[in-house]
Amino acid sequence: METSERLIQAVQRATRKLASSGNFDLLLRDVLAICVDAVGASGGTIYLHEPEGKRLRFQHVLPEGIADRLPVKDMPDDFGLAGQAFQSRRSLTREFDAKPESAWNAFERATGVEVRSMVSVPLMMEDEVPIGVVQLINKLDGCFSEMDQAVLDTVAAVSTMAFLNSKLLEESSRASTLLGMGKVSHDIGNLAASLYANLSFSDLAMDGLKEHLQENAGQETAQMYVESLDGMFLDLKQSVDRIVGYSRLVSDLSVGRELRPVRVLAPLAGTIQTSAAYLESEGRKSMVALLYDIQEDAPPYYHDELYVFRIVQNLVGNAIKAVRETIPEDWEARMAEDSGAIFGEVRIRYAFDGRHVVEVIDSGPGMSRQTAERILSGNARSRWDKGGGSGWGMKIVLELAATHAGKVEIDSEIDQGSTFRVVFPDDRGPEETEGPA
Repeated sequence: METSERLIQAVQRATRKLASSGNFDLLLRDVLAICVDAVGASGGTIYLHEPEGKRLRFQHVLPEGIADRLPVKDMPDDFGLAGQAFQSRRSLTREFDAKPESAWNAFERATGVEVRSMVSVPLMMEDEVPIGVVQLINKLDGCFSEMDQAVLDTVAAVSTMAFLNSKLLEESSRASTLLGMGKVSHDIGNLAASLYANLSFSDLAMDGLKEHLQENAGQETAQMYVESLDGMFLDLKQSVDRIVGYSRLVSDLSVGRELRPVRVLAPLAGTIQTSAAYLESEGRKSMVALLYDIQEDAPPYYHDELYVFRIVQNLVGNAIKAVRETIPEDWEARMAEDSGAIFGEVRIRYAFDGRHVVEVIDSGPGMSRQTAERILSGNARSRWDKGGGSGWGMKIVLELAATHAGKVEIDSEIDQGSTFRVVFPDDRGPEETEGPA
């Protein structure tokens, strides 16, 4: 009877709690807490399986205070008791004899927690491939029993179903968002193409006006205006080119089409500064100053200008939102009274150290390492109340960087701001890298 009661209570708690979870990352944290409570463990860790790399990747740990002390954050999916549980698709327990601190393993030395007993449970539904593993340690009253395994197996099955449903719902929502973005980008591209046609006609008119002025000397004022307009038309054409290119890029992303960057050998410094400069007015409205630390003499890089432009804009736009989130309420009125007031800053840095390193550094609220890892996995959504988003901005950054073999990194701590870093390998193009025939 005790087994039935515990099983029913655990499943009821799991069903109620998991049904209210808004996203699958919070759901995973709830799964771990439910499992720890259900069998009276002192703590535990939950891992998700990464099929491509055949690894179990860390997601959450209890107690949360030891997260930063964990010696490893992922492992092969056949390593240790967790790997055995994943491969065998069944719960496994193990007990350990008491030992002196000098004999502790790497986990015990790093966390200060001696492991006396352990249970590993695959997150799976019957006859399905596991999606991960929950590993609990040190039952508070005795050792993990068959009854504990029965409780955990059932909770794991319920949790897995909730996790998969949550993930499908979020992916469906994002897919709908991207599909809508694709349709909008198509319309924007059409409008921009129409505008570009008008600009091409304006080029002909401008050329005719220049010829007329050359034939009629002495019209210095008119010549000055023509030169000014000529530069303005050039800037406008470049902007329209970017709009057309970006609309096509979003359209490709929305339907899952392979990205095909058009790469040329050119300096990065100007593209990086220009793309950030477009957001200076937005920054001022949010009381955020944009600062630049750009290495102008860096060697050229074989890249798609639009892709780099978009990467920088997405990162700077997100950084402005992050800083905006930290502005106290008593500054809100000041924003309305003083349009030049500055509360925080975003620094755009670019340097070459054998690699091309682009950094966007903000003075925002920062984030935990777990949040940073979720962002880098492409599964995080914006959490800024004052400037929310769908999360696709960072996913686009990750995909665009990947087309150039770029690596995205995040350095951040709570209340210490964040640094988003994109590292591109030195690439001078096929002409520079190919050897003699």
